[in-house]
Amino acid sequence: MTTVPMTTGPTTTFPMTGPAMSRRRVLRAGGVCLALPFFESLGESLGGEASGPAARRFVCVANPFGMLKEDFFPVGDGADAKLPGNLAPLEKHRERFTVFSNLDHGANGGHGLTHTFLSGVKSADAATMPDGNITLDQFLGRAVVGQTRFPVLNTAAGPAGTGSAELSWTRSGVLVPPIQKVSEVFRRLFRDDPPEATTRQIATYDRRGSILDAVLDQAHGMEPRLSADDRRKFDHYLTSIREVETTLQQEKAWLSRPRPAAGIAEPRDGSVTQQVPILFDLVLLALQTDSTRVATIEVPGSFDTTSVGGESSYHGCSHHGKDPTLMAGMRKIERFQMEQLARFLDRLAAADLLDSTQVLFGSGMGDGSAHTNVDLPILVAGGGYRHRTHVVAPAEAGKKVPLCNLYLTMAQRFGVETDRFNRSTSTFTELG
Repeated sequence: MTTVPMTTGPTTTFPMTGPAMSRRRVLRAGGVCLALPFFESLGESLGGEASGPAARRFVCVANPFGMLKEDFFPVGDGADAKLPGNLAPLEKHRERFTVFSNLDHGANGGHGLTHTFLSGVKSADAATMPDGNITLDQFLGRAVVGQTRFPVLNTAAGPAGTGSAELSWTRSGVLVPPIQKVSEVFRRLFRDDPPEATTRQIATYDRRGSILDAVLDQAHGMEPRLSADDRRKFDHYLTSIREVETTLQQEKAWLSRPRPAAGIAEPRDGSVTQQVPILFDLVLLALQTDSTRVATIEVPGSFDTTSVGGESSYHGCSHHGKDPTLMAGMRKIERFQMEQLARFLDRLAAADLLDSTQVLFGSGMGDGSAHTNVDLPILVAGGGYRHRTHVVAPAEAGKKVPLCNLYLTMAQRFGVETDRFNRSTSTFTELG
């Protein structure tokens, strides 16, 4: 084992054992062009020889309306905490997940702040932050860009609808729209484009590269006239352009590589509740084939609640105002989500991927009825952590732990050598 020290927080240790055999060698020996799944023992991505910690994976599952507190947060602190009814489907994975109380981003604004869930930064404040309002998925995706066909696979089970979570944001403050139908997710993962389409895409990448070259030429002409402070900004600007240029080249390289075989029939689009389990299965296949190592799944506001026994819309149930009927409907919607999450964890475990995959479930909304963004429903499963079922962080003002501290810890576990993530103040010491 090799220890990788971080600037703040406890030392994080990653396995650094070298591969006995490269995946590229396996492909050459077979004399065929075949997309293999990622094997931890080989330790190499399709992008090149392995260097650094073994590859990690990250999946975020989010909804826009939060969770009923009494049905999500366990009673008690620690491994023996009592699970509420809606977490009962996760009982078999008790040693592989942790629920966190009192974590949030220290701000309130109802639906207007749900977009901060994975970043901790309002889009309006992005210009004041070193990394803008980049979300955790995009932050991790930058670390593995070029190593998989999709640095990040952002998906949603059908149309976003009312109260969209606006889950994923780039460093430059651009909202990343999710792929919204399971048929389209399947096509992107497993269907090769026709040759003429590939030719057009290559031409598009070449054109973008030419534009970047022109921008760099013009930018360098400005440099002699800049002050010392402006030159620092200029260097940051040039770094951003070079990152875009590198990303374009790496993405372009994947256009000529065949997609893996799915092993399943192309799914049909249906209602949200029909698409959710299929979407989980497709994300699992994406991880198994190493098509991506970072994915998000958005449960949209356009939820067909009658299919799970609800009597109002998902949004309507979230505005329950303590009405027993609406709360019962919300409880059924949330129970469905927990059942699907448990099923996903079952399948990850069966594929021997759970310990190397960090699964984050949560929402940018704490209490959908009161429109508050405090004490967010946060659950982390897998990832090889020493899980404790329920961790109760301090609730007192001045002692609260930023949610971004947890995100920093997850980024380090993923293999990113960093000592900060957006509004983090240190790592999260309660998750070992």
